[in-house]
Amino acid sequence: MFWLDTNQILLLTCVVLVCGAGTYLTYFHQQDTIASLGEQIEEKKQERAEIRSLRADRANAESRLQTVRRRWRTQYKVVPATISTPDIVAYLTELTKTGFQQFDVMSAGSEARDGYSVHTFNAEGKAYFTNLYQFVWTVENNRPFYRIRDLSLNYLEERETDGESGRTTMDVLVSFEMDVEAIYGAATDLPASTSPSEAGEVERLPVAKNTTSPPLPSSVVPNPAPEINPFYPLVFEKVPPNQYDRLNVESAQLLSIVDRKAVFQTGDGLQQVGEGDRVYLGRIEEVSPSEGRVVARLNRGGIVDRVEQTLGTESPLRVRNGDGPSSTDP
Repeated sequence: MFWLDTNQILLLTCVVLVCGAGTYLTYFHQQDTIASLGEQIEEKKQERAEIRSLRADRANAESRLQTVRRRWRTQYKVVPATISTPDIVAYLTELTKTGFQQFDVMSAGSEARDGYSVHTFNAEGKAYFTNLYQFVWTVENNRPFYRIRDLSLNYLEERETDGESGRTTMDVLVSFEMDVEAIYGAATDLPASTSPSEAGEVERLPVAKNTTSPPLPSSVVPNPAPEINPFYPLVFEKVPPNQYDRLNVESAQLLSIVDRKAVFQTGDGLQQVGEGDRVYLGRIEEVSPSEGRVVARLNRGGIVDRVEQTLGTESPLRVRNGDGPSSTDP
């Protein structure tokens, strides 16, 4: 039979006491401390994740900053710190000297926006479409930072009769309304021009006499001239007037054909035309002395027509087939 001596009993007692004390300290006395340390570990993990996120955000911000700086340094638009109403009006007046029958502007005031300011003008008037297109192109693409908003166009046909000569003229125009915005006062923390010559140009650009073209390849800007005029009608409501006082083949009387030239009687006297000559609404297409016939091709405001005038059969100037030579032969 196995008997424990005194030393073994003491040793076992110590082991039991140590295990019990450790169990008590671990699961009862130090439980709050363990929970607190677990929370601290979780907080440290969250802090490490936030640090990684902040580092990624910083790298992204640095990349965006480099992109913005590169775009700013390569920009061709100029944003002055301040701009005055006379500068804006002078600039717009310079651009509308040709092709505009009316151009009225009225200031709508200034407005501060996110990082810049805008001075808006309401403009309306009448102009030829090609000139208005050139105006919009220049405003949108030249170095001064102007832009067009809410552009509205309408077809306009104007006829005017001179009181003395009685001659009527016609102009095919467009009436327009739009807002012109001048940008100024951009953020001051962005890089500025480093070249003294560029700095001087910036100060001069808002003035009308310095309409510098964009320093860009033509391939990256819109076509400066319109390919078609969408406001020029294919068919006019009324036949265009005879503003150049040309021969009206339909109302004139054909008198004779001499040297392949047709002689017409008009209210102002005799007029002589040959093949290819321009007449009111078109051209002379054929002059036939042998048949005593003159053919004109006319465009009646979009409708093409063929008009024929002949010498009367009783006219002594008419040349008949089989007759001998006469004064009407070429």
